[in-house]
Amino acid sequence: MTLIERTRQQLDPAGSTGVAPVATFLAIGALLYAVVMSFRGAGEISQPFLAGTALVLLAGACLIVIVGASSARAPLTRRVHLAVHVVAMLAIVFEALGKRGSDVYVRDDWGPVALGILLVALAPYRPAREIVGATVVSALCIGIITTLEVPNFVTPGPPLAFIVVAVAPMLALGLSSGAFSQGVVASIERWQRSVQVDSRTLTRQLGESIARSVREDRVTILNRDVVPFFTEVLARDIVTAADRARARHIADSIRKLMVEQVDRTWLETLVESTGLDRTNRPGAAVDVVDDPRHLASEMTLGQRTAIRALIVAFMEIPSVTRDNVSIVIFPFDGVNHAVITAQIPPTD
Repeated sequence: MTLIERTRQQLDPAGSTGVAPVATFLAIGALLYAVVMSFRGAGEISQPFLAGTALVLLAGACLIVIVGASSARAPLTRRVHLAVHVVAMLAIVFEALGKRGSDVYVRDDWGPVALGILLVALAPYRPAREIVGATVVSALCIGIITTLEVPNFVTPGPPLAFIVVAVAPMLALGLSSGAFSQGVVASIERWQRSVQVDSRTLTRQLGESIARSVREDRVTILNRDVVPFFTEVLARDIVTAADRARARHIADSIRKLMVEQVDRTWLETLVESTGLDRTNRPGAAVDVVDDPRHLASEMTLGQRTAIRALIVAFMEIPSVTRDNVSIVIFPFDGVNHAVITAQIPPTD
């Protein structure tokens, strides 16, 4: 399975599905803020084409955030984050060029604030260290751009003061975004550590339960097949060729059961033990799980938890049996894939 990054989206994919609308709202808000500030400072625009290009670039950065935050395209990768940052920084550069020689107030430049808002939108999707690093690099770039604009400002003052005014909003939003990402990730990791302790306890309990189940299966075969067979042989006091064939058949059955128990993965054991098989026929795992290479054993804790949740959800639907569910696990292009198919009523 692929390496999991320390992001909320990848550590808690189910809990992160609701943050996509928030990211969309923030991206649209950043664009609207830029448009409003552009109209308010229209008198400072010396190159309308460049100023318009800046807005188009910002719209592109916002669109990348919206598309990348979609659950259908998860996870949002470092490459997407880099694209957002580069396009937004280009928008800041073009905004400065559009006001070149006529930018009288640094406080009405929308670029740093818009970039800071986009960084907040990216908080659930990228690691804190990456967000903070990108924020610092962008702050340095904005500082350089502001230094070049200082001679045009109406209010006199030291360049450092103007740099602080320009950088502070983006720096505050970016660092807050990193802190939020780190806090959420730390909380999820604490929860996962707690779950791992409970999981190990549950595994021991399930192991004992499975062992009892194996013993019961073997005792069932003994009581059903072996004991009556020996009773008949002792009663007749003669071993025939048919008895020898029947003995081989019983031995093969016991051997097959033992081999199946040894080769069974946690997923097959889960399918057998959850009650998904309501037809009372043995071998539910064989019919449901297609995993000849035992790749289920390579799944992470989060992936196992998600699949357990799905199977438990299927159990709650009375009409669903093992005939309606299939799990196929296979390697492709260096990555293991799991395809879960279930036929459930439309109402569920």
